[in-house]
Amino acid sequence: MQPVQTRIRQLAAFMAVAIKGGIRDRVLAAMMVVGLLLLLSTPVVALFSMRQVLALATSYSLSIISLMGLLLTLFIAMSLLAKDLEQRHVYTVCSLPISRSAYLLGKFVGFAVLILWAVVILGCFSAAALFVLERMYPSARGFVWGTFVVGLWFQYWVFLIVGAITVLFSTVATSHFLPLALSVGLYFGGYSTEAVRYFIRSATGQKELGSAVQWFGDVVYWILPNFSAFDLKAQIIYGVALNAKDVLLTQLYAVGYLGVLLVLSTLAFSRREFF
Repeated sequence: MQPVQTRIRQLAAFMAVAIKGGIRDRVLAAMMVVGLLLLLSTPVVALFSMRQVLALATSYSLSIISLMGLLLTLFIAMSLLAKDLEQRHVYTVCSLPISRSAYLLGKFVGFAVLILWAVVILGCFSAAALFVLERMYPSARGFVWGTFVVGLWFQYWVFLIVGAITVLFSTVATSHFLPLALSVGLYFGGYSTEAVRYFIRSATGQKELGSAVQWFGDVVYWILPNFSAFDLKAQIIYGVALNAKDVLLTQLYAVGYLGVLLVLSTLAFSRREFF
């Protein structure tokens, strides 16, 4: 067993490698460009709705952040292991007295830092555009900035969970396409699990569906991530104050789900044969 300090140093080293790799890929520079376009285009798009300018601008901004964040998450998460496997760098790493868990977790922490920077950059540009529109077209309900920040924070955790799912599939898959396809499928599936379970539990669902289908739906609901719990778009648009208990429970759920994914990823990666 390696000392804890050695593992921490290895984790920090791989984290730095992941961050430098993301910077070399000009990911952050692309985010600056996209953020600038977001800032310039949000007021223009918002003018298509003369009665709900701020609501349309908020929805548009959050949708852009979700789309760009997902693309970045998939791009960076796929490169965490895919590039090292393709270029056989991982073979050299695994032949050295280096902890595989430190290698994987260090890379993931670097990925988390890059995604955090991207969300902060996009969030700042979005907030600037919304701040200007709020002054130009004041809303009777007002704009709750605290809810906006919490919504971005939970969106960041969605990206972390999607990245962890991609890493988990990358540790066991031999094809680069399979982790990407599964991650995209689980991302969209995670936003529909709540609606599907609601239908299964409804009177119509219990009448039309058999017990086996209902049981299978419950199993899928508990296995797949429930991303609808992280979606605060409606609360942000309509200025709804958040419940502290719900926010805390959602955060605990995010931490627990991410922790399980990382544990499974490290176990799978430590048992994978490269030679």
